[in-house]
Amino acid sequence: MIIFNRYKVNNLKKFKRFIFISVLLISIFVFASMATLKAYSKDIPQFDYINIKAGDTLWSIASYYAGSREIREVIFEISEANHISDASIYPGDIIKIPLN
Repeated sequence: MIIFNRYKVNNLKKFKRFIFISVLLISIFVFASMATLKAYSKDIPQFDYINIKAGDTLWSIASYYAGSREIREVIFEISEANHISDASIYPGDIIKIPLN
């Protein structure tokens, strides 16, 4: 058997084994890489940190960050992220706003 008009294969059985093992190793490498990418592509929580000013409320902050989401859900997420139980925030506090 001649490959690319350049290489002559003397033992066809060894050549087929070489091709099979090569394809198998490449496939294992590709699938392992894909699995690793999926493992690291999970949603990592991202936050925006804001400094509370006089007159700020959780409602006003949540309405700014809500977009098309329900404001009450955003208030809940902010409260959970900052361990706020009674919706009281004070000027000078720094709170984190979940972005995803």
